[in-house]
Amino acid sequence: MRDLPPGPREPAALQTVEWIVRPTALLRRAQARYGEPFTLRTAWTDAPLVLTSDPDEIRRIYAAPPDVLRAGDSSTILEPLVGRHSVLILHGEEHLKQRRLMLPPFHGEALKRWAGTIAEITHAELDTWTPNAKLKTLPRMQAITLEVIQRVIFGSRDLELKHALRRALDMTGSTPNLIVMALFGPHRRFKAAVERIDELIYARIDEAGGGDSILDLLKASGATREELRDQLVTLLAAGHETTATALAWACERLARHPAPLETDQQIDAFVREVLRTRPVLSITARRTLQPYPLGEHTVPAGVYVAACLYLAHRREPSMFIPFGGGTRRCLGAAFATLEMREVIRAVNQRFLISPDRPEGERMRRRSVVLAPSRQGSIVPMTR
Repeated sequence: MRDLPPGPREPAALQTVEWIVRPTALLRRAQARYGEPFTLRTAWTDAPLVLTSDPDEIRRIYAAPPDVLRAGDSSTILEPLVGRHSVLILHGEEHLKQRRLMLPPFHGEALKRWAGTIAEITHAELDTWTPNAKLKTLPRMQAITLEVIQRVIFGSRDLELKHALRRALDMTGSTPNLIVMALFGPHRRFKAAVERIDELIYARIDEAGGGDSILDLLKASGATREELRDQLVTLLAAGHETTATALAWACERLARHPAPLETDQQIDAFVREVLRTRPVLSITARRTLQPYPLGEHTVPAGVYVAACLYLAHRREPSMFIPFGGGTRRCLGAAFATLEMREVIRAVNQRFLISPDRPEGERMRRRSVVLAPSRQGSIVPMTR
């Protein structure tokens, strides 16, 4: 397309494979060769993707009005799981309406009551760790964060739903599966897994009412069953997978770079550094609804411009935008930060951790997140 910035010339299918298998290497190589902004063409989006890590340009992207840049379109790859009513897919007033409904339980005073629950769930998981035995922390952190978000949403855990959700998400964590689904769309096994999630979610929706759980509050708002289904699946999936991945990175980094974690300030500083050096999301994208000036280019309407979080965090001085920005900033950012703080505090109280091998782990895509390539492998040792 005319006036798109330069970028890799490989076919979109090859760029898609590298986007999944070696995402950060692709980003660094494109930046080094073409400068910024640069253009990628992958099956991840239905149009070219123009990336920048320039702080001023990123601020403009996040501040752009919805008739200039629209965000929901960039998440359509998630629609087979989260549905068309998801807050991730919606835009404009519909997005803001759903965001206002979902935000209160994850902010302010409502946050404080969850610290003890998070610590309790974490210590129960840590009771199962075997000292001096190699451990993959990613699935362990997924177990913690999925139970936490179920408690927040339903007031209790649901083992059947937990297993159904993980079955679907683990398919998108498999590199071969993810490549096939990115290039050709969801396959039959994935669709069947989502159908099972739907059965269980709709059962919970039909049973809900009269309580003070998030599900009860959302149901009282007058949302349809389909809208409730999509928002609940979004909260369950996004509300645990991203935080679990960040926690796996925290364990991987702490094993190789021990840090003092005796005070809240030290833990918070460590959390920020993990999120800066190993951001879970690589980009936050917006579709151009009209020609959009970016650097020396005017990007045509119908393509995507994206703040590249990974490259922005590598600049000197860098921005700190692990949760995105603007009206689309992650609504669970404060809750995720609290969860990371409490889990890291508990791990540090119980264990010293060392790496399973000297080399650090590469960043590999699992669904939309950048996860440790060996799932955050460590060796825990009793204090």
